Amino acid sequence: MSVRNDYDRKTAGLAGVRVEGVEYWDMRDVEPREWDHGDWHHAVMGVELTTDAGPVSVVCTNTFHPYGVEIFDEPLSKLVVRGDDGPGNWTVTDHPAWRSRTDQPILAAGTFWERLGFGPGRYSDGSIATPARTVEVPVALRLDFAAGPLWFVAGNPSETGEVFIPGDEIMVVFTPEEMLRIGFPAVAF
Repeated sequence: MSVRNDYDRKTAGLAGVRVEGVEYWDMRDVEPREWDHGDWHHAVMGVELTTDAGPVSVVCTNTFHPYGVEIFDEPLSKLVVRGDDGPGNWTVTDHPAWRSRTDQPILAAGTFWERLGFGPGRYSDGSIATPARTVEVPVALRLDFAAGPLWFVAGNPSETGEVFIPGDEIMVVFTPEEMLRIGFPAVAF
């Protein structure tokens, strides 16, 4: 089975699962945290979902190319190494955006794939070092709930509001309007 087929199978397998708890993870365990930006949250390192089917972690990986979003059926606490100052985690289950989706089944799950083109890579004399290539990267994972969809985006938000996609951090986006604002097309995925 191809890596992409395995990815799509894991993602589709989220349909019917109930989210019971939500934790965000950051590289550093510091207070105060700035993570709630209204229509989106900055989970930084990843999101750990407690579900009725077991743990699900949403993180950025380099499976397809640096900075794609991916899910794992392990808690983030098993995927990271803790030091004296991090990483840190905090519970967001009681936040209104999550509370309306907690204890509700995921109705559907899907992925937005971005096609990126590279190269060719060249040496300083102009000769080709590596041929041109394209890769498809999962840059956003959509979960549909009765309360509305949400997206996990592999993106790096800036202080001025722009978002670099794909990025190596996880944003949780709660509205289609915010997805449009950060640059996703107006098509369902």
